[in-house]
Amino acid sequence: MKRFLMAALIALTASQAKAYDFADNSVSLTYGPTYREPSIQASIPKYTLTFTHFDAGKWGTNFINIDGLFSDRHDPSKGSTGGAVEVYAIYRGNLSGNAVFGGTPFTFGPVKDIRFELGGDFNTKNDFFAPAKKLIVAGPNIAFDVPGYLNVGLHIAHEWNHNGIPGAIRSEVSFDPTFEMEVVWMQPLSFTGLPLKFDGFFNLVAPKGKDGFGNQTATEILTQPRLVLDVGALAMKKPNFIDAYVGYQYWMNKFGNDSNITHAGAIAQTVFVGTSLHF
Repeated sequence: MKRFLMAALIALTASQAKAYDFADNSVSLTYGPTYREPSIQASIPKYTLTFTHFDAGKWGTNFINIDGLFSDRHDPSKGSTGGAVEVYAIYRGNLSGNAVFGGTPFTFGPVKDIRFELGGDFNTKNDFFAPAKKLIVAGPNIAFDVPGYLNVGLHIAHEWNHNGIPGAIRSEVSFDPTFEMEVVWMQPLSFTGLPLKFDGFFNLVAPKGKDGFGNQTATEILTQPRLVLDVGALAMKKPNFIDAYVGYQYWMNKFGNDSNITHAGAIAQTVFVGTSLHF
């Protein structure tokens, strides 16, 4: 099953990448002072360097996001007093139901299209836990007819990971398949008279069985709303060139860790600021 989904993911990526009507690439730098990690008592300042690609064409969309996350000494790398470094990559590909069947059979009421979505998450981090996450998601994605966009993905998700902490029952963990919901949005705030928008995402992951320590996982919620100002349009008459943003991240039962069991760091929240350069 894992090999089949990976092959389907690669095939969808290749077919989608052949041609598109719109594409945007950006690099971003974000800073937040109070990130948290499960089982770590202290708040953790982090810098995040991000590459993002999005394209849209007749058949659907592709989204790629790669984060490099740089912690301070409160989240140390293994064998060092320096901060840990994590790389987290995401791919989501959507195939339009309207494009496949022709016409607008999936346009009704507030719904603009229903698409088939397939994607994956992959990460690695040089801390004591040494995660090696591999996540496959698949399911419908509902696009709503709103200013900007509002998309809701309803997925079956399956995660594999690594647990390098001494005393873990299992170092290689295959979680149970579970339900996952992903909501992404962007709404222009033109009534302000500024090139300002409100965007972000909301993710929910249902319990996915037991972790590497034998603990039952809990429902996980991660949300990250932002206010984004198009500085290029405002100051340079170059829209979609330079953005500045402020946002808030809230993460409940981070990585599925039940906050009633893992009291430190299983609930995380921080304000963050950043800037993006588009090309």
